[in-house]
Amino acid sequence: MRGQMLRLLGLMALALVVVFSAISALHQQYSSGPDDYTISATQLAQALERSEGALVQTYPLHAVHFPGELMSRLKSGATVGLDDDNQQIRFYRLSGDQVMEIGPFSQPQAASVTQWRLLFIGTMLLVLLLLIWPMFRDLNRLQNLAIRFSKKPFRMPAPTSRRSTIYPLAETFRRMSNIVLGYCQMSQDLARTIAHEIRTPLARIKFQLALDDKGAESKQVVTQAVSDIEQLVDKYLSFSRLEIHEEFISRRRVCLETFFDDLAPSLESHCPELELGYYFPDGEAWFEPDALAIAIQNLVSNARKYADNRVDLRFDYCETRCQLTVEDNGPGLGGDALELTDAFTRSATDEQGYGLGLYIVKKVMMWHDGELRLGRSPTLGGTRATLSWPNSP
Repeated sequence: MRGQMLRLLGLMALALVVVFSAISALHQQYSSGPDDYTISATQLAQALERSEGALVQTYPLHAVHFPGELMSRLKSGATVGLDDDNQQIRFYRLSGDQVMEIGPFSQPQAASVTQWRLLFIGTMLLVLLLLIWPMFRDLNRLQNLAIRFSKKPFRMPAPTSRRSTIYPLAETFRRMSNIVLGYCQMSQDLARTIAHEIRTPLARIKFQLALDDKGAESKQVVTQAVSDIEQLVDKYLSFSRLEIHEEFISRRRVCLETFFDDLAPSLESHCPELELGYYFPDGEAWFEPDALAIAIQNLVSNARKYADNRVDLRFDYCETRCQLTVEDNGPGLGGDALELTDAFTRSATDEQGYGLGLYIVKKVMMWHDGELRLGRSPTLGGTRATLSWPNSP
């Protein structure tokens, strides 16, 4: 990245040299004509101080020999200035048939044009360096993160601030890296599940079928094992649909009343034994309704295993953040609460689940640039899951 920056500065320096040279040439050509001369008061005073004779002398026209071009200019009424070897200038002008010689006047030492060009170009390069250095610094940081991610995928932090000129590129890279990380984790999780979770109920089926007695008890064991496999397959299908849906996830403004009106029937039919409470203000908030509905269904299903009879859903939002809490009146979570958000991690008291519910919720929050927190409900005494995300597109 440093080499690219130096090449860019070199190209800019070359462009500045060409532009400055062209402007200087145009200025010299059009700023003054060949007949325009100017002397300062200082030059006149110096000429008067050292002059032993008159500053103006006249010569007959035939006594002065000028080249043809200069003679033509004199005869046309122009004033001609000539330099001598002592850095002095004399002016000549035709008056009738006499040629007036005015001077000599000392010429001030002209400032080096090359010096001013170098100063101008150096100043401009310094200004350009100050302008482009933050961009190359952020690009270098993004490049280093990409190299680290290629060696071992990890949760990508925000590479730059919102004020950075490459913020759209960095934010797109961060989102894509997190998507890739999610796919890597999903592949590992599915491979581990196939190797362990599905083999467990199948082993029970094989064992039961190997028994001689295939009565009602045997049928019940086989039926339960098949039911376990079906539940696991349903979880995987839901998980896969959510992964496929990820590329279409985009937060939009949703009416809260409409959202909960559509969500309530499916929750109540799935958990008829629970008393569900919905608390939300009037208005609209920013989120993806399908993905958030899946997250809420997983939270309610998870609370159903432990709640006595009540689960409350509470939605709050302000100008910058949205927050959704799902809490129950069960015994609450133990010390392994944080570990339960990892894929295929179950509570020590959970003998029915497969450890995907909270993991799906965490992924939904990751796609919303939000977070999932687990704790104890201060009102109902059980578990409280808190989802929070930015209230913006």
